[in-house]
Amino acid sequence: MSKFLISCFLFFCSTFFSAQAAAVQRGGAELLNHKAYAIQVEASVFSMTAHFDNDGLEVPKLDNSSYRLIDTDLKISYGLSSNLETSLMARLRSVSSSNGAVTASNSGPESVGVEAKYAFEPINLLRYALGLRYRKTLYTNSIYTNTQQEVILGDDGTEYGVDFYATYLANPWKLDFKVGYNSPPNDLSSEVVYKAEALYKFTRLSLLVGIEGIRSLKRDQYTNAPTTKPLMNTGQSYLFNSLNREKTSPYIGANYAFDKFLFGIKGESIIAGRSTDKGNIILASLSWNSVGVTSESIKIETFKEYHIDGSVLKVSARGNFIKIDQGLSTDVEKGAKFDIYQTDYFGGNVLVGSGVVFEVGSDWAVIKLTKKYKEIEIKPGFAARGY
Repeated sequence: MSKFLISCFLFFCSTFFSAQAAAVQRGGAELLNHKAYAIQVEASVFSMTAHFDNDGLEVPKLDNSSYRLIDTDLKISYGLSSNLETSLMARLRSVSSSNGAVTASNSGPESVGVEAKYAFEPINLLRYALGLRYRKTLYTNSIYTNTQQEVILGDDGTEYGVDFYATYLANPWKLDFKVGYNSPPNDLSSEVVYKAEALYKFTRLSLLVGIEGIRSLKRDQYTNAPTTKPLMNTGQSYLFNSLNREKTSPYIGANYAFDKFLFGIKGESIIAGRSTDKGNIILASLSWNSVGVTSESIKIETFKEYHIDGSVLKVSARGNFIKIDQGLSTDVEKGAKFDIYQTDYFGGNVLVGSGVVFEVGSDWAVIKLTKKYKEIEIKPGFAARGY
């Protein structure tokens, strides 16, 4: 598992420095472009402040007791087509529990999973999609006659679900909704999960507020006899081995878009529930994705036939003039038209700008930039294609 995460990290680093990213937060129904890929790393810390019993009543935690859970998630996504996206997921987890006298802890790989989303044709400003997901834990819990063993990482087994996503785009606002069916691990009751979020976007900064939660379908086999439910060492927490769990969690957050990645931070609080903990969550995320095939690039490839393929050698201080490695020897003439692309080894092909040949030599030419399509700095090594 550690080799897998290291490989993913190296892949992230290589693509991060070699290709252009689209630093935007996508709503649940906004899928990647065809042949685009995305990498997201997320870390969250949960701290327990109290409990909610099986009837939804708040129960104070024991004096001097504590419970902390840290999750680190990795998600790699790829756009199989313009309306189909697939993802691979992996999670590491660390748990620490103390009753004030004795502290128990556990850490390690928690689970791996897959996800697929299909986006339907948008209706005006509304986009909607259907998602399927599957996750399996990488450990198996033991059933005890007492709770003096090592604290468990979570609920073991397989989890799967079906989700419906809707995203309403009304710039600078973005409204995002999700409702789904979830079958959790450890033979817990099936449940309905939901989320509603409003995001306001400035130039680079985005602010968001939302609420998410779980509503149980009350199908736990021990609903009428909770005392017969097998014991597991959950420590000073009601999060796992629960009975018809429910929770309500409002949150606020912010994202900041850098040139190549998106950084996000979120604060969440579990304020109500059943058979779960009351507590706070702090989450930080870093995400990156390539552009892939866009409608713009398809039009360009359809209507333009390039007959000269060169590279950018030098760019003027203001970026208005570009020197390329093609000239009279390859039939470049003054006034010829060129498109400038940012390319990479992973299929990225982003049209950055267009221009005309201002001056030409035997094996070089200077292009005067006449139009800029993307706010991307043109650098040596970019492709220059003449037509």
